[in-house]
This record gives sequence, C-alpha cells and structure tokens, in this order.
Amino acid sequence: MRKASALAALLITTATITGLTGAPASAASDGGSSVVQNRAEVLAQLERRATNMEELKAQINLQLKVAPGGKQTGVNEVSYDNGRFIVTYAMPNTIDGTPDCESGWFCFYDNTYWGYPRGKLSDCGWQDLARWGWHDRTESVDNSTGSSIQYIQHRDYGNPANGHSYDYTLFWNDPWAAISTVPYRNQADHVRRWC
Repeated sequence: MRKASALAALLITTATITGLTGAPASAASDGGSSVVQNRAEVLAQLERRATNMEELKAQINLQLKVAPGGKQTGVNEVSYDNGRFIVTYAMPNTIDGTPDCESGWFCFYDNTYWGYPRGKLSDCGWQDLARWGWHDRTESVDNSTGSSIQYIQHRDYGNPANGHSYDYTLFWNDPWAAISTVPYRNQADHVRRWC
C-alpha cells in the first residue's frame, strides 16, 4: 500500500477522484475505503504492462493526470521540463527484464528486474521525484553514468520549518551498475547524482 499512499498526495486533494479510473470515488460512510481502493486501481493501471495500444494510450493519459506539466513525446513516452525527466511505458507485447538505461542517464523502474514503466534523469544534484509523480515507486535501478546515485527518503517528524525532518539514504547505485531489486522498495522520494 506504500505506492498507493504515495500517489494519494498527488491524486487526492479533495474527497473525490474524478475521471482517473472510470468511476468517481468518494469517502462515503465506509470511512474512505473506496478512495483507497481507487488509489490502488490508479497505481495498478500505471504499473501493469499494456496488452494493446488503447491500454498504452490510457496509461499515458493517466500519467499526464497524475503528474501534470508533461508532454507526450513518443507513443509510449512522456517528457517533463524539456526532456529533463522522461517516463517510458512498455510497448504492448514486449518483454523487459534487462537494464536498458542509455549512456549518460540513470533510470529507475516501477517493478523489479527492470520492469516498466521507467523513469530517467541525467542532471547532477538533488532532485525531488514527487515533482513528476515518481516518489515511492522505485523497485529496480540502472545507472549508466560515471557518477554515484543516492536514493533518499525524506522523513518528516513534526514541523520541517523547525528542523524536525531529515533525509535518509535508502541505498546507493554505483557508476555503471544495475540493481534488479533495490533494498527498501517503493520508498525513494528523492535522488542525488554526485557529479
């Protein structure tokens, strides 16, 4: 449920989700369980492999609703910030399971063993994955850079303005290395490329 709760911050600003899963959800007399169910449905739609082009199109549209501001730059790709962050979904009837990050980029996958969808970055420094709807969604990684990549969880204990928060390193991805199943799956919400 960690992924579902992570998407909640992006998807639910009121008690209703409209249009994301085909049916509205509301926190009715059941204490909100229908909202939780629909968050899980949204996540399931994003991380499963499309079986046809219509399902792929629905995933791309959902990605753009979950993380507004992107632009579809390919049949299975959404780009943010003029290509700074790219999300790629698997084409129907393809098989993944091998690290495939292009040289100069570091990639993180929503499933173990490099299972799509895949997010990728190349910038140096600290970056907030929530900006693109990718926080708490990393299960495997591939680093095709000469720099170390630090995967971080930001923990808040009380009011961050009063210094009650800190960043916790979950794991490191060494230069030119891939990890099929990361420790602390679905917990990274920030990354830092050290270059």
